[in-house]
Amino acid sequence: MKVAVLSDIHANLVALETVLEAIGAVDALWVCGDTVGYGPDPSDVLALLIERKATIVAGNHDRAVARNEDLELFNRPAALAARMHQSWLSAAERDTLAALPITLETADVTLCHGSLRDPLWEYVTNPRSAAASLALAKTAHCCAGHTHVPALFHEGPDGERPGRPRYETPYPLKPRAFLNPGSVGQPRDGDPRAAYAVLDLDAGTVTFHRSSYRVDETQRRIRDRGLPAIFADRLAFGL
Repeated sequence: MKVAVLSDIHANLVALETVLEAIGAVDALWVCGDTVGYGPDPSDVLALLIERKATIVAGNHDRAVARNEDLELFNRPAALAARMHQSWLSAAERDTLAALPITLETADVTLCHGSLRDPLWEYVTNPRSAAASLALAKTAHCCAGHTHVPALFHEGPDGERPGRPRYETPYPLKPRAFLNPGSVGQPRDGDPRAAYAVLDLDAGTVTFHRSSYRVDETQRRIRDRGLPAIFADRLAFGL
């Protein structure tokens, strides 16, 4: 069973379409939250994921747009973008976002946005915080997003090694793994390319990938829709 794992699309339709084309045929599509927020095309991104029958968990931006949840924790540009998305989405689309689970178990993997200690807000950036989530998981592995940085942490001695993976390189999932595919729509690791991962659950491996997309087109759409300019500017630098 091959599964594409995406996260933090952030209403970047151009990046999402590029990634889906690069992925090709897979058995399932999992999204670890933040489908909306920041970007210019929240409705189209949500519609495309539904069309592809994606399994989606909620991120903090999804809950902010759908429920006004924790908006006071957002910086001013992010809160403004969330409110703009609220006005652009239909009631049915907001209801779809509001109904997303914050954790979900599937195929012996637990999906969340942040961590299992705090599914919406914790940033897992080191082996210790990854191990804390794995300790709470009923499944063998965890997939999360939120940091916008690809990462892989293993349970046990390998967990002390650096978590940043190489691309196009299959990594074993055993014994247990916590992985972050990085961000499709707003990378923050100094690489502007869209990030994603593919799990081969039969082989027990994960492979991380990057795809170049038309950053300039997403920037144009952000500016045309009147979103804060920072969300367009930083796409060029992956920050």
